[in-house]
Amino acid sequence: MKNSTRLLSATGLALIMTTGLGHAQDEAMALVESAGKVEGTEFCGDQPIVLGIHDGFGINGWSKASMAAVRSEAAKCDNVEQLVQIGQMDLQKSIADVNSMISQGIDGLVIIPDWGRAQLNSLVSATDAGVKVVPWGADPGGEDGTDYVAYLDWDEAAAGRAWAQWVVDATGGKGNVVFIGGPAGNPVSGNALAGIEEVFTENPGINLLTGYDEWPVGNWDAAQIQQAMSALLSQYSDIDAVISDAGGFESLGVVRAYEAADRPLVPLASLEANELACTYEKLKDSEEGFELGTISGRNWIGRVAARKAIAAVAGIENNEPNTFELGIYESSLDGSERQPTCDGDLPPDGFVSSQLTPEELDTYGSTE
Repeated sequence: MKNSTRLLSATGLALIMTTGLGHAQDEAMALVESAGKVEGTEFCGDQPIVLGIHDGFGINGWSKASMAAVRSEAAKCDNVEQLVQIGQMDLQKSIADVNSMISQGIDGLVIIPDWGRAQLNSLVSATDAGVKVVPWGADPGGEDGTDYVAYLDWDEAAAGRAWAQWVVDATGGKGNVVFIGGPAGNPVSGNALAGIEEVFTENPGINLLTGYDEWPVGNWDAAQIQQAMSALLSQYSDIDAVISDAGGFESLGVVRAYEAADRPLVPLASLEANELACTYEKLKDSEEGFELGTISGRNWIGRVAARKAIAAVAGIENNEPNTFELGIYESSLDGSERQPTCDGDLPPDGFVSSQLTPEELDTYGSTE
């Protein structure tokens, strides 16, 4: 079984709770600040280490911020050499990249296995070769402590519950809602939808028009999300809120669909992105029904993954959590502790919660 410990931070402060917007946001912000960035380099050890770093996608803002999180954390260690590869959305290339890094003698590997189980055998091969493997951000299947050191990620069902509760608050518990997910059948959207169902079942005034068995496919792509939303707007005359499990930059497709249809915007729950917050800032006065609730982009989990992999190679114990329950990080609703934040120093597809400077994004956000 995977390690299912869901702690607030590396020091185990508390569990994420959804007992009120202000409290939940306090916990979400504390999680990002305490688990995302730590002082000190005790995890580094002192032996020379070659750390492989791989992202199976690597071509959008989320991937860039995630890569920068991993690489900037590893850069704290003078004894760590980085070997970086990008899969470019190609399964066979991703598998070949891992095999190549094994042959080049990596000691540890931090990887986002975007192809899931299809990449598990390559991760097991790395483990069998003595590499300390820490996958994160996409579930490869397998078992912690056997197939790899540990798999790190958010709790997708908890994210669904957080989005759903925010929608309940934004709509007063009444209205028609749609959910736009990623590729058909993917477990991220499926688990998020299961969490949404838990909350909406307890709020019978909410009607999920798109149902609980499948979802309109947006493929986590802005243009395809816009197409999916446009189709929903043509199909339904009354939509009171939208949930999109894509990154906030990609979820801008929802806003564009509403604008193209000349329909007033409604509350939108999604992941964060700088441009989404900036768009809300521009439109909030003219679009009275537009509210925004976002969950952290979670790129900072890459820092935890780097620390775990390096510590495992160095033989240093690391007790940080493997799974994180992420509550609403930004909300435009009354009582919010943190309103959507437009940061003029960040790129449009940047993430405030990643705590990365523009210089760090430029330096560490791509392969060498």
